[in-house]
Amino acid sequence: MVIPMLIWTVAFFVSILFHELGHAIAMRAYGFHPWIALYGLGGVTSRDAAQFGRSKGSEPLGQVLISFAGPGAGFLLAAILSGAIVLSGHEIMVLVGFPYGIMVAPAEMIGSLHFTRLIGYLLVINILWGLVNLLPVYPLDGGHIAREILVAINPREGIRQSLGLSIFTGIAMAVIGLILWKSLWVALLFGYLAYMSYVTLQAYTNRRPW
Repeated sequence: MVIPMLIWTVAFFVSILFHELGHAIAMRAYGFHPWIALYGLGGVTSRDAAQFGRSKGSEPLGQVLISFAGPGAGFLLAAILSGAIVLSGHEIMVLVGFPYGIMVAPAEMIGSLHFTRLIGYLLVINILWGLVNLLPVYPLDGGHIAREILVAINPREGIRQSLGLSIFTGIAMAVIGLILWKSLWVALLFGYLAYMSYVTLQAYTNRRPW
């Protein structure tokens, strides 16, 4: 039990690092000077607030691309691993459908059991969590993408609409996590995110001049 947890921790750390590097590289492409901070359950890529507004990265399209670059880096890592597995003469198992939508894993042993587990964990984290991270829920990358798109379409109501979408999606994911995935952790996580979006929406509505 200890070794699988250690392998999962390594896979999680590598995946988070690639995710944040994706954000950082996109920021650098727009002229920002980012830095990455990793912590227990994730990481964050930041840049100097003084630089905001002086680059096209501050515009809606730039913000969307920067947000997508994190999950995109994870998808790229998964694609590289999958390609390496196939080129080495092994097979990849792809399951599409109920209840997770998509699962990708080595179809056979690659080297040792521990190495096979590491590859499997990396694929699951970067593909499945990458897709989940694109859901329009704050503070996930998908939530930021939805906000930029909705504000660009409707500057007056875009933020309210994005928060409403975040609440709806968060509640839906909490139900899916509890009923379909049998995961109390997923249900609590998205329930909490939906609640925080509701609180943010109330605060935004109350302080907004009409």
